Amino acid sequence: MTIDDTKPTYSLKDRWNNHCKANADRWFYKYSVDVSSGWIYYTTMYGLQELLAQTDHDTLVETRKLGVLVHAAVMPLVGWLRNTIAEKRHVTKESPLVDRMKVNALAILPLQAVVYAGMLMGGMYRTGNWDLKSAAAAWGIGMLTAVPHSLIYGPLQDCYRKFFGVQPAIKKTQGTSLETYVG
Repeated sequence: MTIDDTKPTYSLKDRWNNHCKANADRWFYKYSVDVSSGWIYYTTMYGLQELLAQTDHDTLVETRKLGVLVHAAVMPLVGWLRNTIAEKRHVTKESPLVDRMKVNALAILPLQAVVYAGMLMGGMYRTGNWDLKSAAAAWGIGMLTAVPHSLIYGPLQDCYRKFFGVQPAIKKTQGTSLETYVG
């Protein structure tokens, strides 16, 4: 489409699609997409949970700072696990909801239990505010809400990946989702 038949014009949507296509095969781009999706979702949700558990302000800030670092390490693993589990169990968008839920829970819950406990301890260590009662409450709330979080985060990660041109773990048709991290 051109205005004066000499210069092509591109919509913002076209530019975005070109950007995504140009970067979709790059490992660091895929890594950045998974990490930022974790930052957006988990930093907000777990910060709110820590507020509900009456975690002191300094410790909350420290656990969220640690969370940003931890997500940089863990979220690509979550993405890889979701891809692997969906591939091994042949789970697609057409699969029953229970099967899709299992993929998300199996990929996220084991990591979340260990990592979140470490983040809470790290936050208390960094501030010197050893409030094990509120840490246990925050961890308990985190584990009670872990399944709902994993059920929300899995589809959110897939939508986020799709928006950035990265292949989702649970796709419409069965193909290899492991290629997300190959390359």
